[in-house]
Amino acid sequence: MLIPHDTTILVVDGGHVQVLRNRGTDAAPELELLHEQAMKNPPSRAMATDAPGRSFGSAVPTRSAYADADYHQRREDRFGQEALQAVASLGRQDRPLILIAPPRMLGVLRSDLDPTMQGHILAEIAKDFAQRDATDILKLLRSHQI
Repeated sequence: MLIPHDTTILVVDGGHVQVLRNRGTDAAPELELLHEQAMKNPPSRAMATDAPGRSFGSAVPTRSAYADADYHQRREDRFGQEALQAVASLGRQDRPLILIAPPRMLGVLRSDLDPTMQGHILAEIAKDFAQRDATDILKLLRSHQI
């Protein structure tokens, strides 16, 4: 895959984000790290304070429990939304964009993408590369077929 000059590459998972930029040419890309952030996300049991609620039936004497909230997952989703805001705050929302994230996070990113950013997406790659360095990410991008 050719990576156009000045393309933004957003690499994110639930706890780590990297925003990179191709400062090289299309054929000889050079990735530059613009922003990197990590988040400590404790398990749901450490964040929840109460047991799940109960529902009482009005016509019958039965009860049922509400599903337990997954605070850990909610926090990961919020982190993905913040990663998109980081791209916008760097002034990169009108540049070509490549998204690299695990499949679930890609879904979160798609639902929160600004319409101006949607038109600039070159590729979406469903891989977890957030903990990798720029050379591994570059190898992935070179081997990726659109």
